[in-house]
Amino acid sequence: MKLALIQSELVWGNVTENLRRFDEKMEYCRGCDIILLPEMFTSGCMMVKKSREVAVAEKKTVACRFDDVRRKMLEWAGKYTAVIVGSTVYEEKSRYYNRLIIAFPDGRCEYYDKRHCFRMGGENEHFSPGNRQVVFEFRGVKIATFICYDLRFPVWSRNTEGYDLAVYVANWPETRREVWSILLKSRAIENQAFVAGVNCVGVDNNGIRYAGDSMVVDARGNILGKSNEFQEEVLVVDCDITALHEFRRRFSVLDDRDFFQIQ
Repeated sequence: MKLALIQSELVWGNVTENLRRFDEKMEYCRGCDIILLPEMFTSGCMMVKKSREVAVAEKKTVACRFDDVRRKMLEWAGKYTAVIVGSTVYEEKSRYYNRLIIAFPDGRCEYYDKRHCFRMGGENEHFSPGNRQVVFEFRGVKIATFICYDLRFPVWSRNTEGYDLAVYVANWPETRREVWSILLKSRAIENQAFVAGVNCVGVDNNGIRYAGDSMVVDARGNILGKSNEFQEEVLVVDCDITALHEFRRRFSVLDDRDFFQIQ
């Protein structure tokens, strides 16, 4: 399975411009099965440390474009015969969600709402958490989807569904870039799966810097590909799913995992 990770700078709150920029970058993803976009790729992480009034106004501006974003992702999925994955803001019954859209080339969509809202940035004050995991299958590969802060919670990421690839879309700041790398490797090793983490670059309107460090890690914790720091880049990595299954067969760690129920 061939993955494309689009590491990009995001234009603050400008859905139209962000979609235009990603439209151009899609041309570098031809021939890929999965195309991954950063967290809140249409706007940047707008809710951080805002008053409630400002945050609501900003979220409404972005959330009202949700259908436009979904249609554009489906257009890309059809054009490039790939699954497109990225998150944006969604409003439902006066609640807001950081919603990951999974757009399929046959015109279907699935959704994952971020489970862990980033408390230190005030995300938990403005967004509602999701309550279900999402694992989907595409071209014979099982894929689990997560968003940014979810990466810190191994129980939520635990491979109880036999997934082959875990995807983390993120706005992960430069100040914690080493943590990002360590946790991506840890999730891959403990779950015996490929892990792909796609991040943004640049400086947002809150002055937060993003180094990128988008990467794909194999089940042994080896980095198969990594984007250049602080640069916009499309990283393409081929994952050998047959080799992964053979590794699991010979070194069957998951057979001895502990079982639990998430409340």
